[in-house]
Amino acid sequence: MSVAEAGTLLKIVSGGVPVTLPTRTILKDRDVKPLVEQLRKMGGQDTLTHKSRVEVEEVKGGSVVFVDGEALAIKRDAELIPVLVNNRSLDLLPTVTVDMGAVPHVVGGADIMAPGVRSVKGDFQTGQFLVVVDEKHGKRLAVGKALLDSDNMRATKKGRVVENIHWVGDSVWDIVKPA
Repeated sequence: MSVAEAGTLLKIVSGGVPVTLPTRTILKDRDVKPLVEQLRKMGGQDTLTHKSRVEVEEVKGGSVVFVDGEALAIKRDAELIPVLVNNRSLDLLPTVTVDMGAVPHVVGGADIMAPGVRSVKGDFQTGQFLVVVDEKHGKRLAVGKALLDSDNMRATKKGRVVENIHWVGDSVWDIVKPA
């Protein structure tokens, strides 16, 4: 192999693009206890203890909380939001089902509009977290915050009804998505 060929080979293999690996910070015991208490209040996390290994990874607009290697929540402004892979917590939340025409918009980060809502399951208040699913497969698309209570959301025919907080394809999803 000549020097020219070796240089080309090296260039192709390296690609010339620097790769940065995500960094997680392991929390100290004094910081773990209050965070574990907050996670328990989120629901579905009764088995957590203050002895759990808690790590955080910074993302745009907050940080992802991992407990014993499992992604559980996004922490933004002292508020914990369950991530889309946290089935134990998401199973306890009310559900808003959207039509298939709304799916590309929801996974693009758009808020959920009343005309796209097919059904509302569960009772909730304004400001409570909800899971947004598609009508065809029932797949979880997003976690959002209710802009109306459940009765008003069922009755309204226009306007925004759910603020999209975390969706398939956002910066958090890139970290927590299943392999």
